Amino acid sequence: MNWFAIALGVSSVLSFMGSIRTMKTAQTGAEWDKYHKRIDQSYKTIQANDRARLLISAKRAAQGARGVQIATGSTLIEQDAVVANLEDTLFWIDKGAEISLREIDLRLAGLLQDEAWKAGTSLITGVGTAYGASQGY
Repeated sequence: MNWFAIALGVSSVLSFMGSIRTMKTAQTGAEWDKYHKRIDQSYKTIQANDRARLLISAKRAAQGARGVQIATGSTLIEQDAVVANLEDTLFWIDKGAEISLREIDLRLAGLLQDEAWKAGTSLITGVGTAYGASQGY
């Protein structure tokens, strides 16, 4: 029995298993990155809503102090402008999160493809080398 061939075969299998483990770790890391991006998106959305609520409240207070009828004429235009700005901000928060999530997916796909290639070639090369060593080549 050729111990060198056995060692090469075992080494190839261990290398392949390490590649599989690396791929699983990369997938877990990507899921955590997505989780953090979603939390960040939620936080930014809450902040934008709070800023808009405070701005509308301040505008209403200022208008009430001036004795202006609220939600008519120019006061309605001011409120609509705040709401439109909020909607625009929320749109870009969502777009930014969507782009970030797609980038994470693309990086993960590339890493998994690269690692799968390495695992496959490592296993084929190792098995071939082990076979050659067992045959005395």
